[in-house]
Amino acid sequence: MRISRSRSVGLASALAVLTLGSAAAIPAHAADATLKIEAPDSVAVDPSSTAPDHGSNSTAVQLHLTLSDHPTPATGRVTVDLAPLRGIASVMPQSGCTIAGQVLTCDMQTMYDGKLDLRYYLYGPTAAHEAGSSAVLRTTAVFDGRTATADTKVTLGGSNLTMNEVSTNRGLKPGDTWTPDLTVTNKGQLPASQLYFTFTGGMDLSFVPRFSNCEYGTSANGDAVICAVHSEVAAGETVHLDPIGLKVDSTAYYAYEDVHVSATAPAKEGWLGGYAFTPGPTGGPRLTVGKPEAQGAPNGVIDFNRNASTALSAVVPNTADFSVEGGWAPDQGSGMGELTVGMADNGPASIFWRSGSYPAIVRVTVPKAVKILSGSQPKCGLNRQNQDPAVTVWDCTTNPYIRSGQHDWFFFTLDLDHSAGLSAKVTLPSIGEDGQDSGMPWDPDKSNNEVVIPLGTTMNTTRPTVPGGSASPGTPTPSSSASASGSPAATPSTSPSTGATAAPSTSASTSAVGGSLASTGADGMGATATAGGAAILLGGGVLALANRRRKRGAHE
Repeated sequence: MRISRSRSVGLASALAVLTLGSAAAIPAHAADATLKIEAPDSVAVDPSSTAPDHGSNSTAVQLHLTLSDHPTPATGRVTVDLAPLRGIASVMPQSGCTIAGQVLTCDMQTMYDGKLDLRYYLYGPTAAHEAGSSAVLRTTAVFDGRTATADTKVTLGGSNLTMNEVSTNRGLKPGDTWTPDLTVTNKGQLPASQLYFTFTGGMDLSFVPRFSNCEYGTSANGDAVICAVHSEVAAGETVHLDPIGLKVDSTAYYAYEDVHVSATAPAKEGWLGGYAFTPGPTGGPRLTVGKPEAQGAPNGVIDFNRNASTALSAVVPNTADFSVEGGWAPDQGSGMGELTVGMADNGPASIFWRSGSYPAIVRVTVPKAVKILSGSQPKCGLNRQNQDPAVTVWDCTTNPYIRSGQHDWFFFTLDLDHSAGLSAKVTLPSIGEDGQDSGMPWDPDKSNNEVVIPLGTTMNTTRPTVPGGSASPGTPTPSSSASASGSPAATPSTSPSTGATAAPSTSASTSAVGGSLASTGADGMGATATAGGAAILLGGGVLALANRRRKRGAHE
């Protein structure tokens, strides 16, 4: 076939373009790709640890490899020279890696997107050297013609700090000062060169005195104290912390402090990130463990127990008067109206359930003939455990920590026949984690814990005027071991009581629900009651720590 010159030139140009395009598709910096290994600088092996399995105390060595400027998969090998480990640790590789002789090999490994994670495990050797013996492991990686190395120091033994358990104190009264006995024992093989004590807790205990080697933090979620004690604790040694004074506040009912001890300074981020710290008084007393302090550098010993802690809790024979608040404002031009319900803690005690359950919820029971119009209040929800077909029941949550003086209000828009003689009953169930009503042992007068509000043509209220014309400010919530979610599962009470019928207060800082709200029908299924910003929101400390721990059962 004959091709004209002009066509041949065009074909050549097209081929050139394709060739250049293919070249352009090759990463411009592929030749500059850099291989790196991130490995721990040092790890410790417990001589008594065993091969990794469920619940094992073996030590994991994590390797993170990166290959920059290399978007395509890269295949290579990772090796670890195990010869120095004899008498210091035994080794178990992860799946896909093998040990031959004195070398751990992870062959035919593929890096995708320039990343690869590997790990192996160290545990007690069959014939151990003396505690404190160490070796350096060299890790080598080769990928796509590039080589990288990393060194990890492995030490046989470490410290293992533990704290004694302190029984719940039930003999304190408001105004008393508690001096609990706190002891620390090093159950490891090597000394801890220093101790850091961290106290976190609620609002009902105050430190006296303040120490110069402590930092004091405050936040909306309670207080925190960090104390640095520069005293060595030898292997097997037990030391006692100087007596610390915890003054019981007038609002205390269930008061607590969590105490953590570590050999290194805690990071002021994460669970301590919300506190603003200030140093203790210059020239004040120092908190010690009854032995001399030294300002020497940390000895580098790794502590096996990163969460050594104990709990200080006190159940104080105090009282709190919980009361129902509510009112009805009908719209004379229609069949609708606003139902206001709520509760108050009239003190003197603040009530705290550490389980994350609510010491009280606000429960609203209305006849099926009353239609509850939908809104957007996440703290109220339909009680689906209600077994009475003649009524609809709504539960509104408060807080696991109900502060003395706290008010919570919730607003419902109702549609009903004002002349039908209907009424709403408002109660304060106190449902624990076991689904049973606690009986509110802190509240000796329960006559104001229930009220029936007529839903007629006239206004009436049991809600008092709020000082300053607004609801109480947002209430700090101490750390709790459980997330506060879900509605209690009790069946509503059916015994009515009569409430006051004064003119409604106009001091609430939140507006009523109005506008075009869709009716949900008599049972209110799927609806959500509306509430103003005056409702006390659940503090982040309850949901954060979460992870945080569940201690001492549900709530004393």
